[in-house]
Amino acid sequence: MNYKLVSPLLISLLLAACGGGGGSASTDNTGTNNSVASGEIAQGMVTGFGSVIVNGVHYDVKDAEIVVDGETLVESDLEVGQIVRITGKVGSDGIHGTATKLEGEAQLVGPITSIDLVAGSLVALDQTILVTADTFFDDDLSLELLAVGKVIKVSGQLNTDGVLVATRIDVKNGLANNKFQLSGEIANLDTAAMTFTLNGTLVDYSKATLSPLPDKTLVNGLKVRVIGSFSGDVFVAVGNVHPSCLGFKHHDDFKNHTGITLSGLVSELVTGTSFTLDDTKVLITANTRFDGGSVSDLIDGIQVKVYGALDAEQNLVAKKIKLNYKAKISHKGLVEAIDLTAQTFTVNGILFEVTSDTSFNDRSRNKVRFFDLEDLATGDTLHIRGYKVPATATAPERNIATRVERHNPHAFGDNDWKLEVEGIVEAVGDSSITVAGQIIQVNTLTHLEGFANLEDFFSTALGATIEVKALTMNGVATALKIELED
Repeated sequence: MNYKLVSPLLISLLLAACGGGGGSASTDNTGTNNSVASGEIAQGMVTGFGSVIVNGVHYDVKDAEIVVDGETLVESDLEVGQIVRITGKVGSDGIHGTATKLEGEAQLVGPITSIDLVAGSLVALDQTILVTADTFFDDDLSLELLAVGKVIKVSGQLNTDGVLVATRIDVKNGLANNKFQLSGEIANLDTAAMTFTLNGTLVDYSKATLSPLPDKTLVNGLKVRVIGSFSGDVFVAVGNVHPSCLGFKHHDDFKNHTGITLSGLVSELVTGTSFTLDDTKVLITANTRFDGGSVSDLIDGIQVKVYGALDAEQNLVAKKIKLNYKAKISHKGLVEAIDLTAQTFTVNGILFEVTSDTSFNDRSRNKVRFFDLEDLATGDTLHIRGYKVPATATAPERNIATRVERHNPHAFGDNDWKLEVEGIVEAVGDSSITVAGQIIQVNTLTHLEGFANLEDFFSTALGATIEVKALTMNGVATALKIELED
Protein backbone atom coordinates (compact mmCIF):
# COMPACT_ATOMS: atom_id res chain seq x y z
CA MET A 1 0.00 0.00 0.00
CA ASN A 2 1.25 3.53 -0.74
CA TYR A 3 -0.96 5.66 1.48
CA LYS A 4 2.04 7.35 3.09
CA LEU A 5 2.80 8.88 -0.30
CA VAL A 6 -0.51 10.73 -0.43
CA SER A 7 -0.14 14.39 0.47
CA PRO A 8 -2.95 16.92 0.94
CA LEU A 9 -4.33 17.90 -2.44
CA LEU A 10 -4.47 21.52 -3.39
CA ILE A 11 -8.02 22.41 -4.20
CA SER A 12 -11.00 23.51 -2.15
CA LEU A 13 -14.55 22.29 -2.10
CA LEU A 14 -17.70 23.23 -0.28
CA LEU A 15 -20.64 20.91 -0.76
CA ALA A 16 -24.27 21.38 0.14
CA ALA A 17 -25.15 19.25 3.17
CA CYS A 18 -27.79 16.53 3.28
CA GLY A 19 -31.41 17.33 3.90
CA GLY A 20 -33.61 15.45 6.35
CA GLY A 21 -36.36 12.91 5.78
CA GLY A 22 -39.72 14.60 5.47
CA GLY A 23 -38.36 17.77 7.03
CA SER A 24 -35.18 19.72 6.43
CA ALA A 25 -32.42 18.70 8.81
CA SER A 26 -29.67 20.67 7.14
CA THR A 27 -31.47 23.61 5.57
CA ASP A 28 -33.26 26.53 7.16
CA ASN A 29 -36.86 27.49 6.41
CA THR A 30 -35.79 29.51 3.40
CA GLY A 31 -34.08 26.53 1.84
CA THR A 32 -30.56 27.96 2.31
CA ASN A 33 -27.98 25.18 2.54
CA ASN A 34 -25.91 25.01 5.70
CA SER A 35 -22.35 24.34 4.53
CA VAL A 36 -20.24 21.46 5.76
CA ALA A 37 -17.01 22.25 7.56
CA SER A 38 -13.84 22.67 5.55
CA GLY A 39 -11.30 19.88 5.13
CA GLU A 40 -10.61 16.85 2.95
CA ILE A 41 -13.45 14.73 1.52
CA ALA A 42 -13.51 10.91 1.44
CA GLN A 43 -16.44 9.04 -0.10
CA GLY A 44 -16.73 5.26 -0.11
CA MET A 45 -17.85 2.18 1.78
CA VAL A 46 -17.47 1.70 5.53
CA THR A 47 -15.17 -1.33 5.91
CA GLY A 48 -14.70 -1.52 9.68
CA PHE A 49 -14.76 0.10 13.08
CA GLY A 50 -12.64 0.90 16.12
CA SER A 51 -12.68 4.18 14.33
CA VAL A 52 -14.76 4.45 11.16
CA ILE A 53 -12.72 3.01 8.28
CA VAL A 54 -13.41 4.41 4.80
CA ASN A 55 -11.08 4.06 1.80
CA GLY A 56 -8.42 2.53 4.05
CA VAL A 57 -8.30 5.51 6.44
CA HIS A 58 -9.25 5.13 10.12
CA TYR A 59 -11.30 8.21 11.04
CA ASP A 60 -11.85 9.32 14.63
CA VAL A 61 -15.53 10.37 14.71
CA LYS A 62 -16.01 11.06 18.43
CA ASP A 63 -16.49 14.80 17.78
CA ALA A 64 -18.06 14.45 14.33
CA GLU A 65 -21.63 15.20 13.31
CA ILE A 66 -23.10 11.98 11.92
CA VAL A 67 -26.15 12.26 9.65
CA VAL A 68 -27.55 9.34 7.63
CA ASP A 69 -30.76 9.65 5.60
CA GLY A 70 -31.43 12.95 7.35
CA GLU A 71 -31.24 11.45 10.85
CA THR A 72 -28.63 12.39 13.44
CA LEU A 73 -26.90 9.20 14.59
CA VAL A 74 -23.96 8.00 16.67
CA GLU A 75 -21.05 5.78 15.64
CA SER A 76 -22.70 2.61 16.95
CA ASP A 77 -25.59 3.13 14.49
CA LEU A 78 -23.28 2.74 11.50
CA GLU A 79 -22.78 -0.58 9.69
CA VAL A 80 -20.12 -2.13 7.49
CA GLY A 81 -21.09 -1.78 3.81
CA GLN A 82 -22.78 1.61 4.06
CA ILE A 83 -21.73 4.27 1.54
CA VAL A 84 -20.76 7.49 3.32
CA ARG A 85 -18.90 10.73 2.82
CA ILE A 86 -16.51 12.04 5.45
CA THR A 87 -15.29 15.59 5.87
CA GLY A 88 -12.12 15.85 7.91
CA LYS A 89 -8.34 15.69 7.90
CA VAL A 90 -5.99 12.79 7.19
CA GLY A 91 -2.72 12.57 9.12
CA SER A 92 0.73 12.49 7.56
CA ASP A 93 0.76 8.66 7.73
CA GLY A 94 -2.16 8.55 5.29
CA ILE A 95 -3.93 5.96 7.45
CA HIS A 96 -5.37 7.88 10.44
CA GLY A 97 -7.70 10.85 10.26
CA THR A 98 -10.15 12.98 12.21
CA ALA A 99 -13.69 13.54 10.94
CA THR A 100 -15.74 16.68 11.51
CA LYS A 101 -18.77 15.33 9.65
CA LEU A 102 -19.97 11.96 8.36
CA GLU A 103 -22.90 11.88 5.93
CA GLY A 104 -24.59 8.93 4.32
CA GLU A 105 -27.74 7.73 2.67
CA ALA A 106 -29.32 4.56 1.37
CA GLN A 107 -29.76 4.37 -2.37
CA LEU A 108 -33.10 2.62 -1.91
CA VAL A 109 -35.61 1.80 0.83
CA GLY A 110 -38.66 -0.15 -0.29
CA PRO A 111 -40.46 -3.50 -0.65
CA ILE A 112 -39.08 -6.39 -2.70
CA THR A 113 -41.29 -7.22 -5.69
CA SER A 114 -39.25 -10.10 -7.14
CA ILE A 115 -36.16 -12.21 -6.45
CA ASP A 116 -33.96 -14.13 -8.91
CA LEU A 117 -31.66 -16.47 -7.00
CA VAL A 118 -30.02 -17.74 -10.20
CA ALA A 119 -29.06 -14.25 -11.37
CA GLY A 120 -28.33 -13.10 -7.81
CA SER A 121 -30.65 -10.12 -8.09
CA LEU A 122 -33.88 -8.67 -6.79
CA VAL A 123 -36.24 -5.84 -7.72
CA ALA A 124 -37.55 -3.12 -5.40
CA LEU A 125 -39.18 0.21 -6.31
CA ASP A 126 -38.85 -0.81 -9.97
CA GLN A 127 -35.04 -0.98 -9.67
CA THR A 128 -32.89 -4.06 -10.19
CA ILE A 129 -30.37 -4.67 -7.41
CA LEU A 130 -27.45 -7.03 -7.92
CA VAL A 131 -26.24 -9.05 -4.94
CA THR A 132 -22.60 -10.16 -5.15
CA ALA A 133 -20.12 -12.01 -2.98
CA ASP A 134 -19.11 -8.59 -1.63
CA THR A 135 -22.60 -7.61 -0.44
CA PHE A 136 -22.87 -7.24 3.33
CA PHE A 137 -26.10 -8.34 5.03
CA ASP A 138 -27.68 -7.71 8.39
CA ASP A 139 -26.91 -10.50 10.87
CA ASP A 140 -28.45 -13.90 10.02
CA LEU A 141 -29.61 -12.62 6.62
CA SER A 142 -28.76 -13.61 3.06
CA LEU A 143 -30.32 -13.36 -0.39
CA GLU A 144 -31.87 -16.80 0.05
CA LEU A 145 -33.61 -15.67 3.25
CA LEU A 146 -35.18 -12.56 1.71
CA ALA A 147 -38.80 -12.70 0.54
CA VAL A 148 -41.11 -10.73 -1.73
CA GLY A 149 -42.85 -8.00 0.28
CA LYS A 150 -39.97 -7.49 2.71
CA VAL A 151 -38.92 -3.84 2.96
CA ILE A 152 -35.18 -3.52 2.49
CA LYS A 153 -32.64 -0.74 2.86
CA VAL A 154 -29.91 -0.89 0.20
CA SER A 155 -26.55 0.83 0.08
CA GLY A 156 -24.72 0.43 -3.18
CA GLN A 157 -22.95 1.75 -6.24
CA LEU A 158 -23.87 1.81 -9.93
CA ASN A 159 -22.06 -0.51 -12.32
CA THR A 160 -21.24 0.10 -15.97
CA ASP A 161 -24.82 -0.81 -16.96
CA GLY A 162 -26.32 1.67 -14.50
CA VAL A 163 -27.53 -1.18 -12.27
CA LEU A 164 -27.33 -0.80 -8.49
CA VAL A 165 -24.76 -3.22 -7.03
CA ALA A 166 -25.58 -3.67 -3.35
CA THR A 167 -22.79 -3.15 -0.83
CA ARG A 168 -25.17 -3.71 2.11
CA ILE A 169 -28.79 -4.87 2.56
CA ASP A 170 -30.86 -4.59 5.75
CA VAL A 171 -34.49 -5.43 6.40
CA LYS A 172 -36.62 -2.54 7.68
CA ASN A 173 -39.58 -3.68 9.78
CA GLY A 174 -42.61 -1.49 10.52
CA LEU A 175 -41.76 1.19 7.94
CA ALA A 176 -44.74 3.27 6.77
CA ASN A 177 -45.61 3.17 3.07
CA ASN A 178 -44.91 6.88 2.56
CA LYS A 179 -41.39 6.55 4.01
CA PHE A 180 -39.84 4.66 1.09
CA GLN A 181 -36.73 6.28 -0.33
CA LEU A 182 -34.87 6.67 -3.62
CA SER A 183 -31.56 8.34 -4.33
CA GLY A 184 -30.02 9.01 -7.70
CA GLU A 185 -29.19 11.42 -10.47
CA ILE A 186 -32.10 13.28 -12.09
CA ALA A 187 -32.74 12.41 -15.73
CA ASN A 188 -35.63 13.03 -18.17
CA LEU A 189 -36.84 16.06 -16.21
CA ASP A 190 -40.31 17.16 -17.36
CA THR A 191 -41.32 20.34 -15.54
CA ALA A 192 -44.75 20.39 -17.21
CA ALA A 193 -45.66 16.88 -16.06
CA MET A 194 -43.63 17.42 -12.83
CA THR A 195 -41.74 14.14 -13.26
CA PHE A 196 -38.17 12.91 -13.60
CA THR A 197 -36.43 9.55 -13.40
CA LEU A 198 -33.94 8.27 -10.84
CA ASN A 199 -31.91 5.38 -12.23
CA GLY A 200 -34.83 4.53 -14.51
CA THR A 201 -37.63 4.80 -11.94
CA LEU A 202 -40.27 7.44 -12.75
CA VAL A 203 -40.74 9.97 -9.93
CA ASP A 204 -43.76 12.28 -9.62
CA TYR A 205 -42.69 15.36 -7.61
CA SER A 206 -45.97 17.30 -7.87
CA LYS A 207 -46.65 16.73 -4.14
CA ALA A 208 -43.09 17.55 -3.03
CA THR A 209 -41.32 20.81 -2.22
CA LEU A 210 -38.03 22.00 -3.69
CA SER A 211 -36.93 24.47 -1.01
CA PRO A 212 -33.78 22.53 0.08
CA LEU A 213 -32.36 22.47 -3.47
CA PRO A 214 -29.84 25.00 -4.81
CA ASP A 215 -31.95 27.90 -6.14
CA LYS A 216 -34.97 25.70 -5.31
CA THR A 217 -34.61 24.27 -8.80
CA LEU A 218 -34.45 20.81 -10.35
CA VAL A 219 -31.93 20.15 -13.11
CA ASN A 220 -30.89 17.05 -15.03
CA GLY A 221 -27.71 15.61 -13.53
CA LEU A 222 -28.43 16.79 -9.99
CA LYS A 223 -28.22 13.94 -7.48
CA VAL A 224 -31.17 13.98 -5.07
CA ARG A 225 -32.90 11.94 -2.37
CA VAL A 226 -36.69 11.62 -2.30
CA ILE A 227 -39.12 10.16 0.23
CA GLY A 228 -42.56 8.85 -0.67
CA SER A 229 -44.55 5.82 -1.79
CA PHE A 230 -44.88 3.67 -4.87
CA SER A 231 -48.12 3.83 -6.87
CA GLY A 232 -48.27 1.52 -9.87
CA ASP A 233 -45.10 2.23 -11.83
CA VAL A 234 -44.57 5.68 -10.33
CA PHE A 235 -42.76 6.76 -7.18
CA VAL A 236 -44.76 9.64 -5.66
CA ALA A 237 -42.44 11.96 -3.75
CA VAL A 238 -43.71 13.83 -0.69
CA GLY A 239 -42.07 16.36 1.62
CA ASN A 240 -38.79 17.87 0.52
CA VAL A 241 -36.65 16.84 -2.42
CA HIS A 242 -33.15 16.94 -0.92
CA PRO A 243 -29.77 17.33 -2.58
CA SER A 244 -27.92 14.06 -2.13
CA CYS A 245 -25.22 13.78 0.51
CA LEU A 246 -23.12 11.88 -2.02
CA GLY A 247 -23.33 14.07 -5.12
CA PHE A 248 -20.54 16.34 -6.36
CA LYS A 249 -22.35 17.92 -9.29
CA HIS A 250 -24.15 21.27 -9.28
CA HIS A 251 -22.53 22.53 -6.07
CA ASP A 252 -20.97 25.89 -6.89
CA ASP A 253 -19.16 26.76 -3.67
CA PHE A 254 -15.91 24.81 -3.22
CA LYS A 255 -13.62 27.19 -1.36
CA ASN A 256 -12.47 25.38 1.77
CA HIS A 257 -11.55 21.77 0.97
CA THR A 258 -8.11 20.37 0.23
CA GLY A 259 -8.70 17.08 -1.60
CA ILE A 260 -11.06 14.30 -2.67
CA THR A 261 -10.84 10.52 -2.23
CA LEU A 262 -13.53 8.56 -4.05
CA SER A 263 -14.00 4.81 -4.51
CA GLY A 264 -16.41 2.83 -6.67
CA LEU A 265 -16.93 0.81 -9.85
CA VAL A 266 -15.51 2.09 -13.13
CA SER A 267 -18.08 2.77 -15.85
CA GLU A 268 -18.18 4.70 -19.14
CA LEU A 269 -14.44 4.20 -19.60
CA VAL A 270 -12.74 6.21 -22.34
CA THR A 271 -9.36 4.52 -22.47
CA GLY A 272 -6.56 6.72 -21.19
CA THR A 273 -8.85 9.73 -20.86
CA SER A 274 -11.70 9.39 -18.36
CA PHE A 275 -14.25 7.18 -16.63
CA THR A 276 -17.20 7.57 -14.28
CA LEU A 277 -17.56 6.58 -10.61
CA ASP A 278 -21.28 6.61 -9.82
CA ASP A 279 -22.14 10.16 -10.98
CA THR A 280 -18.64 11.68 -10.91
CA LYS A 281 -16.48 11.95 -14.03
CA VAL A 282 -12.82 11.13 -13.35
CA LEU A 283 -10.18 12.65 -15.64
CA ILE A 284 -6.88 10.87 -16.33
CA THR A 285 -3.88 13.08 -17.08
CA ALA A 286 -0.21 12.56 -17.87
CA ASN A 287 0.48 13.19 -14.17
CA THR A 288 -1.91 10.51 -12.88
CA ARG A 289 -0.09 7.77 -10.93
CA PHE A 290 -1.35 4.18 -10.74
CA ASP A 291 -1.12 1.69 -7.86
CA GLY A 292 -1.84 -2.02 -8.38
CA GLY A 293 -1.72 -1.76 -12.15
CA SER A 294 -1.45 0.70 -15.00
CA VAL A 295 -3.79 2.73 -17.17
CA SER A 296 -4.08 -0.28 -19.52
CA ASP A 297 -5.54 -2.37 -16.65
CA LEU A 298 -8.56 -0.10 -16.26
CA ILE A 299 -11.75 -1.80 -17.46
CA ASP A 300 -15.43 -1.16 -16.92
CA GLY A 301 -16.57 -2.79 -13.68
CA ILE A 302 -13.23 -2.83 -11.86
CA GLN A 303 -13.16 -1.40 -8.34
CA VAL A 304 -10.86 1.61 -7.95
CA LYS A 305 -9.95 4.29 -5.45
CA VAL A 306 -9.14 7.76 -6.79
CA TYR A 307 -7.24 10.56 -5.08
CA GLY A 308 -7.60 13.93 -6.75
CA ALA A 309 -9.18 17.36 -6.95
CA LEU A 310 -12.37 18.76 -8.41
CA ASP A 311 -12.10 21.15 -11.33
CA ALA A 312 -14.55 23.95 -12.07
CA GLU A 313 -16.95 21.53 -13.77
CA GLN A 314 -16.96 19.19 -10.72
CA ASN A 315 -14.90 16.57 -12.56
CA LEU A 316 -12.40 14.71 -10.41
CA VAL A 317 -8.90 15.22 -11.82
CA ALA A 318 -7.05 12.07 -10.72
CA LYS A 319 -3.69 12.45 -9.02
CA LYS A 320 -3.55 8.74 -8.12
CA ILE A 321 -5.68 5.72 -9.02
CA LYS A 322 -5.51 2.47 -7.06
CA LEU A 323 -6.92 -0.67 -8.70
CA ASN A 324 -8.55 -3.40 -6.59
CA TYR A 325 -10.24 -6.81 -6.86
CA LYS A 326 -8.29 -8.37 -9.73
CA ALA A 327 -8.67 -12.18 -10.16
CA LYS A 328 -11.31 -12.39 -7.45
CA ILE A 329 -11.07 -15.36 -5.08
CA SER A 330 -13.27 -16.75 -2.32
CA HIS A 331 -12.30 -19.26 0.37
CA LYS A 332 -14.09 -20.82 3.34
CA GLY A 333 -12.21 -22.67 6.02
CA LEU A 334 -10.50 -22.65 9.42
CA VAL A 335 -7.73 -20.32 10.54
CA GLU A 336 -4.48 -22.28 10.67
CA ALA A 337 -2.01 -19.52 11.55
CA ILE A 338 -1.88 -15.77 12.29
CA ASP A 339 1.08 -13.39 12.03
CA LEU A 340 0.29 -9.98 13.52
CA THR A 341 3.71 -8.60 12.62
CA ALA A 342 3.43 -9.54 8.95
CA GLN A 343 -0.35 -8.84 8.97
CA THR A 344 -1.17 -12.24 7.48
CA PHE A 345 -3.23 -15.33 8.26
CA THR A 346 -3.50 -18.79 6.73
CA VAL A 347 -6.65 -20.69 5.67
CA ASN A 348 -6.69 -23.89 3.61
CA GLY A 349 -2.91 -23.70 3.46
CA ILE A 350 -3.08 -20.33 1.66
CA LEU A 351 -1.43 -17.22 3.10
CA PHE A 352 -3.62 -14.10 2.96
CA GLU A 353 -2.33 -10.56 3.45
CA VAL A 354 -4.33 -7.92 5.31
CA THR A 355 -4.16 -4.29 4.13
CA SER A 356 -5.73 -1.05 5.27
CA ASP A 357 -8.52 -1.76 2.75
CA THR A 358 -9.42 -5.16 4.26
CA SER A 359 -12.87 -5.18 5.84
CA PHE A 360 -13.56 -7.36 8.90
CA ASN A 361 -17.07 -8.46 9.87
CA ASP A 362 -17.89 -10.74 12.81
CA ARG A 363 -21.03 -12.75 11.99
CA SER A 364 -20.38 -15.30 14.72
CA ARG A 365 -22.27 -15.37 18.00
CA ASN A 366 -19.50 -13.22 19.50
CA LYS A 367 -20.67 -10.19 17.45
CA VAL A 368 -17.41 -8.27 18.00
CA ARG A 369 -17.96 -4.78 16.56
CA PHE A 370 -14.37 -3.54 16.67
CA PHE A 371 -13.21 -6.67 14.86
CA ASP A 372 -9.84 -7.01 13.11
CA LEU A 373 -6.88 -9.35 12.67
CA GLU A 374 -6.00 -9.22 16.38
CA ASP A 375 -9.39 -10.74 17.24
CA LEU A 376 -8.83 -13.86 15.12
CA ALA A 377 -7.78 -17.15 16.68
CA THR A 378 -6.63 -20.43 15.19
CA GLY A 379 -9.65 -22.63 14.55
CA ASP A 380 -11.98 -19.72 13.74
CA THR A 381 -14.33 -20.37 10.80
CA LEU A 382 -13.78 -17.74 8.11
CA HIS A 383 -15.11 -16.73 4.71
CA ILE A 384 -12.41 -14.77 2.89
CA ARG A 385 -12.74 -12.83 -0.35
CA GLY A 386 -9.94 -11.09 -2.16
CA TYR A 387 -7.73 -10.93 -5.19
CA LYS A 388 -4.34 -12.10 -6.40
CA VAL A 389 -1.23 -10.06 -7.09
CA PRO A 390 0.65 -11.95 -9.82
CA ALA A 391 4.23 -13.05 -9.27
CA THR A 392 7.06 -10.93 -10.64
CA ALA A 393 10.72 -11.62 -11.31
CA THR A 394 11.54 -10.54 -7.76
CA ALA A 395 8.40 -11.37 -5.77
CA PRO A 396 6.09 -14.41 -5.44
CA GLU A 397 2.35 -14.41 -6.06
CA ARG A 398 0.34 -12.88 -3.20
CA ASN A 399 -3.26 -13.26 -2.00
CA ILE A 400 -4.80 -10.01 -0.73
CA ALA A 401 -7.85 -10.31 1.55
CA THR A 402 -10.41 -7.61 0.85
CA ARG A 403 -13.10 -9.00 3.14
CA VAL A 404 -12.87 -11.32 6.15
CA GLU A 405 -16.02 -12.68 7.82
CA ARG A 406 -15.98 -14.84 10.94
CA HIS A 407 -18.85 -17.33 11.33
CA ASN A 408 -19.96 -19.80 13.98
CA PRO A 409 -18.30 -23.23 13.90
CA HIS A 410 -19.85 -25.53 11.28
CA ALA A 411 -21.57 -22.54 9.64
CA PHE A 412 -20.76 -24.00 6.22
CA GLY A 413 -21.86 -27.54 7.05
CA ASP A 414 -21.27 -30.18 9.67
CA ASN A 415 -17.74 -30.76 8.41
CA ASP A 416 -15.38 -27.78 8.41
CA TRP A 417 -13.02 -29.68 6.12
CA LYS A 418 -15.30 -28.71 3.25
CA LEU A 419 -13.62 -26.30 0.85
CA GLU A 420 -15.19 -23.71 -1.44
CA VAL A 421 -13.05 -21.82 -3.95
CA GLU A 422 -14.05 -19.33 -6.63
CA GLY A 423 -11.59 -18.02 -9.20
CA ILE A 424 -9.79 -18.49 -12.49
CA VAL A 425 -8.34 -21.89 -13.45
CA GLU A 426 -4.62 -21.14 -13.44
CA ALA A 427 -3.29 -24.58 -14.41
CA VAL A 428 -4.63 -27.90 -15.68
CA GLY A 429 -2.95 -31.26 -15.03
CA ASP A 430 -3.82 -34.82 -15.98
CA SER A 431 -6.35 -35.14 -13.13
CA SER A 432 -6.16 -31.82 -11.29
CA ILE A 433 -6.59 -28.08 -11.65
CA THR A 434 -5.22 -25.08 -9.77
CA VAL A 435 -7.64 -22.35 -8.69
CA ALA A 436 -6.65 -19.42 -6.48
CA GLY A 437 -3.40 -21.21 -5.68
CA GLN A 438 -5.23 -24.36 -4.53
CA ILE A 439 -4.51 -27.69 -6.28
CA ILE A 440 -7.80 -29.62 -6.59
CA GLN A 441 -8.25 -33.18 -7.83
CA VAL A 442 -11.01 -33.76 -10.41
CA ASN A 443 -12.40 -37.22 -11.18
CA THR A 444 -15.39 -39.03 -12.68
CA LEU A 445 -17.40 -38.45 -9.49
CA THR A 446 -17.08 -34.65 -9.81
CA HIS A 447 -20.40 -33.06 -10.80
CA LEU A 448 -19.80 -30.60 -13.66
CA GLU A 449 -22.06 -27.68 -14.59
CA GLY A 450 -21.31 -25.73 -17.75
CA PHE A 451 -19.10 -28.45 -19.21
CA ALA A 452 -20.29 -31.36 -21.40
CA ASN A 453 -18.11 -33.99 -19.75
CA LEU A 454 -14.77 -34.55 -18.05
CA GLU A 455 -12.84 -34.50 -21.34
CA ASP A 456 -14.50 -31.21 -22.30
CA PHE A 457 -13.66 -29.79 -18.89
CA PHE A 458 -9.95 -30.56 -19.05
CA SER A 459 -9.68 -29.28 -22.63
CA THR A 460 -11.45 -25.94 -22.00
CA ALA A 461 -11.03 -25.16 -18.29
CA LEU A 462 -7.76 -23.21 -18.47
CA GLY A 463 -8.55 -19.52 -17.95
CA ALA A 464 -12.20 -20.14 -17.12
CA THR A 465 -13.80 -18.67 -14.00
CA ILE A 466 -15.31 -21.45 -11.91
CA GLU A 467 -16.74 -22.16 -8.48
CA VAL A 468 -15.52 -25.34 -6.81
CA LYS A 469 -16.92 -27.24 -3.85
CA ALA A 470 -14.46 -29.82 -2.57
CA LEU A 471 -13.41 -31.99 0.34
CA THR A 472 -9.95 -31.88 1.89
CA MET A 473 -8.50 -34.99 3.49
CA ASN A 474 -4.87 -35.42 4.50
CA GLY A 475 -4.04 -32.21 2.70
CA VAL A 476 -5.59 -33.32 -0.61
CA ALA A 477 -8.58 -31.43 -2.05
CA THR A 478 -11.03 -33.38 -4.27
CA ALA A 479 -13.76 -31.57 -6.19
CA LEU A 480 -17.35 -32.59 -5.50
CA LYS A 481 -18.87 -29.98 -7.82
CA ILE A 482 -17.48 -27.54 -10.38
CA GLU A 483 -19.67 -24.82 -11.85
CA LEU A 484 -18.72 -22.54 -14.74
CA GLU A 485 -19.30 -18.86 -13.81
CA ASP A 486 -20.38 -16.17 -16.29
